[in-house]
Formats: sequence, structure tokens, C-alpha cells
Amino acid sequence: MRKHISGYTKGMPNSSVVREYINRIEDKEELIQALTEYFKS
Repeated sequence: MRKHISGYTKGMPNSSVVREYINRIEDKEELIQALTEYFKS
């Protein structure tokens, strides 16, 4: 799933920071929250 998220965020503002953070997340709910916050902004 992380592989797909990396593809969807590639080229977006601050995507490298977001991908790095996402790759360290182990909890599904935390992942959903992080993505929700990222795509809101």
C-alpha cells in the first residue's frame, strides 16, 4: 500500500517529507489521519 501512496503523492508539494513519514507509520489509523491532513492542505 505504501508503494501506491508514494506514486500518488509523487510531484506534489512536500511529497518527499510525507512519503518519509508515511513509511515509518505502523498504525492504519495514523496512516489514514496523516493522508487526510496532507490532502486537505
